[in-house]
Amino acid sequence: MNRPARLIVLLGCVAACAAVAAGPTSAQKARFPRTFGEVGITLLDEWTAGVDLSADGKRLLYARRDPRDWYFDLWLSRPSGREQECLGCGLPQPSKHRGGPSWHPSGEFLAFSAENPDVRTRRADRLAEPGTALNTNLWVMTADGSKAWQLTDYETDYKEPRGVLGPAFSPDGSKIAWTGPVNRSRSGPGVEWGEWAIFLADFVVEDDVPVLRNARQVQPGAQRAFYQVDDWSPDGGRLLVTANPRIGQGVDSLDICRYDLASGHLRRLTQTTDWDHFAHYSADGRHIYWASTRDLGVRFRSVEGLNWRQDIRTELWAMGADGAEPRRLTFFNAKGNRDNTWFRSKVFAASRVFVGDNLALLDGTRLVAVLGYEGTGGQINGALAVIDLAARATQPPAAPGHPQ
Repeated sequence: MNRPARLIVLLGCVAACAAVAAGPTSAQKARFPRTFGEVGITLLDEWTAGVDLSADGKRLLYARRDPRDWYFDLWLSRPSGREQECLGCGLPQPSKHRGGPSWHPSGEFLAFSAENPDVRTRRADRLAEPGTALNTNLWVMTADGSKAWQLTDYETDYKEPRGVLGPAFSPDGSKIAWTGPVNRSRSGPGVEWGEWAIFLADFVVEDDVPVLRNARQVQPGAQRAFYQVDDWSPDGGRLLVTANPRIGQGVDSLDICRYDLASGHLRRLTQTTDWDHFAHYSADGRHIYWASTRDLGVRFRSVEGLNWRQDIRTELWAMGADGAEPRRLTFFNAKGNRDNTWFRSKVFAASRVFVGDNLALLDGTRLVAVLGYEGTGGQINGALAVIDLAARATQPPAAPGHPQ
């Protein structure tokens, strides 16, 4: 790897690093993919975060920790788990965390958040990881990883950090959306993570250089608190957004919302006190898949910073595009259920699992999801998995007393 030396010790890094190979060796690659027919799940990789799918459905793009320095890099893979490769690992900049990837529909570019090179403190390093993305900027890279351009210019600031969370290209590639904090000093019930905004800009290529034009920010809903752009509707007219838009609604009870770009209206598709996150449309736009604490009785002791990680447990759910008929798809946290037994025996004997970023493959029967868990030494890990809904539907009933 031709990147500058990057030395950091994160929480549990020493213990966790001892359990994995120093980099993607041949032996390590041979561990994946692994298919488990009894649960209809194929494991593609480990130490992963956010994931996206190319428009033709042939390539996955995801963030993966490098156990040698513990920063996230961008990786490519087939949905089968074959042909894995690190993308842009030879680029000198950006040199730290790279994550939250999004394919341009043309297949020529990909967008991602990247940690600022002058971040110095250990805590700030952790908060610049994909999924939090403070003190980061928006970057675009060529699909072959040979060139990269920085598109925003947020300076590193430890008191009022700015950043780029979850960039996402529109279906036609003409626009890009992301979210980030705009007033971190604002605090209190509902704004535990400060005040955020949704950013929208035109994405254009001028003289072979990608640039943003007509950038603007919006803050739909009454509270103007946290937002995360999860997905665009297939027609490009709406955004799926994770948010807490009601006055006093805490970040421990996030909802999946639908934001209409033309009218500016934000509609809550989930209206519970549960934590709902990471929503994505099916390929035909008829369904939405998302992660939720629903039915799990989760209570957060604290949501300050990254403290929510110590209590989070979620499962994968599905509902209609209008929010109707929600149904639970996985049971990783249901003791005695085959999902729980499989995870503890084949992945890690974790006390809790939380579904992270996810997407639907174009065949309409399989999902790709990051299955998060707390590993050795408290380090948060993520297993990238393909969940075959059709195969799971044909399996015999689950253990008595535990839903399929």
